[in-house]
Amino acid sequence: MGKTILVAGKDIPAGAKFADTLAGTGRYVVVTKPDDDEISENTDNAIATAAVAERHQKLMGKASGVAPVSWNKASPISSRTLILNMESIFTKMEEAVLYFDEEHFSSRANHINIEECAQTSDELILSYQYLTMEILARFEQKNTDKPGTLVFLLKDGPCASDAVKMPALRNGTYPIASPLIASAAASFAAFAENIAALYGDLPFVNIILARGDRSTDIVTSEVSLAKWLGSYMDAVEAQTTKLNAKKSVLWVKPGTAFSVSTSKFSLFGKK
Repeated sequence: MGKTILVAGKDIPAGAKFADTLAGTGRYVVVTKPDDDEISENTDNAIATAAVAERHQKLMGKASGVAPVSWNKASPISSRTLILNMESIFTKMEEAVLYFDEEHFSSRANHINIEECAQTSDELILSYQYLTMEILARFEQKNTDKPGTLVFLLKDGPCASDAVKMPALRNGTYPIASPLIASAAASFAAFAENIAALYGDLPFVNIILARGDRSTDIVTSEVSLAKWLGSYMDAVEAQTTKLNAKKSVLWVKPGTAFSVSTSKFSLFGKK
């Protein structure tokens, strides 16, 4: 059986190509989908129908190698349930990718008000933090023989301040992130860096930070991005020693080949 990986943040259908391509790299993929809030009537029939549909989806996903699983981003309990559902489908979780696509999220939160602030915080800031803590706890509990791999993948996009500095961005080619989305992306980056600093030396996890924008060809294609990430994770796993914190806190540009060096400079400031 191939490696098992959780892909969360860029839900299907938007994240379908990314998930399908990772499956093509020899992985069994669980990818998040929006929580099924459409069932508003708490009737026995509605609940039974939803349960049958969920079981069917899991079976189909197990057969194809890609299984969509619901994730209520605003709920810390749902983050734990997501991992348990993954283990019920593919037995274990060996890798996890937390994917923040700023351009993808830029279509939402166009208005700045209290409701949008709260919703953005719940779904695009706290959600990643909840799930990160559950993933790390699971790796610590289950990955005693070899470390799991946790990837923070950030696809940058232009924000409102960028558009003021470069008015050409307002030509409609690029979606412009609102202040709420831009601040959520900054939070994701800061959280990722500090988690890597705190957990990077621990034996149960390899942490990879990957960041790029559409100026890099590989980032514009979900297929190319997933292929690169799959090969990069494979290269990390093939090393005889795990990544340390000094290596983990550095952002990797998509398309970069894995290198065992921790930075461009030695501890003594020499190249």
